[in-house]
Amino acid sequence: MLRIKISVCLLALLSLGLTQASAQTLRDPTRPGAGAPGSAQHQGGQKLVLNSLMITDQSATAIINDKTFTTGDRVQGVRIARITAQGVWLADGRQLKLYPEVTATKGQ
Repeated sequence: MLRIKISVCLLALLSLGLTQASAQTLRDPTRPGAGAPGSAQHQGGQKLVLNSLMITDQSATAIINDKTFTTGDRVQGVRIARITAQGVWLADGRQLKLYPEVTATKGQ
């Protein structure tokens, strides 16, 4: 009988330890992801901030970190793939936007 109680206690402690170990590997769901709208981060580089967009029929220019760029230019070593009124797309898949999207409305 004592052996069974000891086995049950050890099993409970082992189960508690396993759940604690797996909880430590989970990512914080409230932490912003790497692809948060409005900015992007290059490894070891300064945070990229889209300050302004100038779109005409002939050209598209983006002001990123207070410097002027056009399509094909490189910012922090990454080529600018596309510039539209919606934002700037980088060749590595990141997107810079002027304003973050509205994800919720008040009162609904």
